[in-house]
Amino acid sequence: MTGPTFTPDLTVPNAAPSKPAKRRRWPWVVALIAALLAGVGIGAAGASDPTGERTKAVEAREQTVAKQEQDLQARKDSETTALDSRKSQLDKQSADIARRERELLPKEQAAAKNTIKGDGIFLVGKDINPGTYRNSGTSSCYWQRSSGTSGDFDEILANGNENGPAVVTIQPGDIAFTSKRCGTWTLVS
Repeated sequence: MTGPTFTPDLTVPNAAPSKPAKRRRWPWVVALIAALLAGVGIGAAGASDPTGERTKAVEAREQTVAKQEQDLQARKDSETTALDSRKSQLDKQSADIARRERELLPKEQAAAKNTIKGDGIFLVGKDINPGTYRNSGTSSCYWQRSSGTSGDFDEILANGNENGPAVVTIQPGDIAFTSKRCGTWTLVS
C-alpha cells in the first residue's frame, strides 16, 4: 500500500542565492593579442624583400624617370635656342622689309602718277605727271586738258570724244586733266 509520500524541502531558509560562476576573459584577450602579433609578423615577412628585387625595380624606375627628365630638359633647351634663332632671323627680315618699303614708297608714288585710272579730274603735278598718255581703248571716251578747275568754258585747253584707243599729251603748264569713260591712261613718254 501506498501512503502519503513525503518530499523533503531542501531549501535553506534565509540563504543567499548562489552567484553564477565568473567567466574568465583574459584567455580571450591573450588570444586576440597573439593573433594580432602573428598577423603583423606575417605582413612584415611578406613586405620584406630578402632578394632585393623590389628595391632594384624601384631604383631602375627612378633612373629611367631621371633620364627622361634630363632628355626632356635637353630637348626644351634645344627648342628654345632654335626658336630664339628663328625669332632673330624674322626680326632681321622684318627690318629689311620695312627698309625696302620705305625705299619703294617714293618710286610707287611716282609710278602711280604715271597712270590715270577711272573717271575724274586729276591735278597735273600732284595726281598725275605731265607727258604723253595712251588709254586702253573704250567707246564714248571724253577727255579734257584744263588751265583751271573752276569749270569755266574758257579754261578748256583741248578736249576730245574718242571711240577706241586715244593719245593725249598733257603739258607741264596744264592745271588739270579730266577723263570720263576712258578706262586707264598709261604714260608712254
